[in-house]
Amino acid sequence: MRANVALKALIVGVVAGAFIVPLAMIWGVVRDRSRYRDTVVAEVARSTAQSQTLVGPLVVVRYRELLPAAGRGEAEQVREGLDILLPDSLRIRSSARVEMRQRGIYRVPVFRAATGFTAAFTLPPRFGMDQRRLVEEPRAEVVFGVSDPRGIRAIPQVKVDGAILEARPGAGLGWLRNGFSVTLPPGAAGRRVALDGTLELLGTDRLLFLPVGAATDVEVSSDWPHPSFVGAFLPDERTVSARGFRANWKLSRFATGVDDAMAHVRDNMSRGVPMPTDAAGGTSAFPNTDLGVRFVQPVDVYVQSERAVKYGFLFVFLTFVTFFLFEVLRRMAVHPIQYALCGAAVALFFLLLVSLSEHLPFAASYLIAAGACVGLATFYVGHVLGSVARGAVFCGLLGTLYGFLYVILQSEDYALLLGALLLFVALAVVIIITRRVDWYRLSEPTTSTPGGPA
Repeated sequence: MRANVALKALIVGVVAGAFIVPLAMIWGVVRDRSRYRDTVVAEVARSTAQSQTLVGPLVVVRYRELLPAAGRGEAEQVREGLDILLPDSLRIRSSARVEMRQRGIYRVPVFRAATGFTAAFTLPPRFGMDQRRLVEEPRAEVVFGVSDPRGIRAIPQVKVDGAILEARPGAGLGWLRNGFSVTLPPGAAGRRVALDGTLELLGTDRLLFLPVGAATDVEVSSDWPHPSFVGAFLPDERTVSARGFRANWKLSRFATGVDDAMAHVRDNMSRGVPMPTDAAGGTSAFPNTDLGVRFVQPVDVYVQSERAVKYGFLFVFLTFVTFFLFEVLRRMAVHPIQYALCGAAVALFFLLLVSLSEHLPFAASYLIAAGACVGLATFYVGHVLGSVARGAVFCGLLGTLYGFLYVILQSEDYALLLGALLLFVALAVVIIITRRVDWYRLSEPTTSTPGGPA
């Protein structure tokens, strides 16, 4: 029997290892469903508007100047250039209302943000241009950059010193492709200009701002209770409740480094070097300077289901260990097929979990899937072991495992610690239970109970 016990343990180990295949297949199903969900979210974003990054306001000065002759007898040449002036102060107030868009079984949050801008510019005489080299008076305009212009569903309102100016589509800069602009009135140069603007913007996933002011004050509020603050700067103040959130950032040019980034932009423009562009409205010219919020789903069922499947083999292994201890300690005979059927009931839990969580809250899905699998396994084990009491003990142990797994899934920061504790407790229980077992005496003949030959 010494060899029989070792052989049985080896067979049980092989059966347990074989469950890596179905668990890997379930993991693949979870990842496929997650990718399909991401595809649906991308489709909703394409049909509405994607993540939004707002840049500005910036004063863009376009001018034409004479260049000195390159050599004797050569004519002077006219060069067209532009300069960018940043605001002395910038105040942004944005209120976002989130609505859900349904696509099949998936719901995607879409935000509609009403944003107000207040900025002040100190414009130098002739916008800092050398009058002796100018061919004509420079032209200045205020430019706003937007990642996805499809989200601008209403005409933006812009006022300069109280006068309403007409907004035109397009930012007109190579590195800032999308947005809108307004022409500054004559006589704006050489004085301080106050600017006010309102913008209603539609988007998905993220709402970000670029703090271009020498002093920037940004406040974002929303009825969405699950924000994730992203970007290079976390808010100085924030309040989050079931009714929504409010966050406030206060930054200076010393923290943002936007002046250095703009100097780099000006240098590249003067040398004719193309600036990097991206799908986010060209903000790659200002790396690591944005701030804002992401409107996240409160529970990503696929992430939690994928994390649960990672513990699948551990569950099958612990279930087989419990089964094996019953067989050894009670001198019973359990067939490997009975091990496999019990393990299948445990493994099926993870497929039930992901399929139910697509339609029900994750907690309810977990409770239903765990209850169904524990009930099925208990019913079967009770008959295999020939005792309702033993089946009830097995039910308690398996139910405890599922309860512990739920705690692990809800405690992401402590998942590794709790998983290690689970393994340690399981090993300690096995050691305590088998501390008096004389494994050499297991070779004595035993009478098989219902359950099949070993």
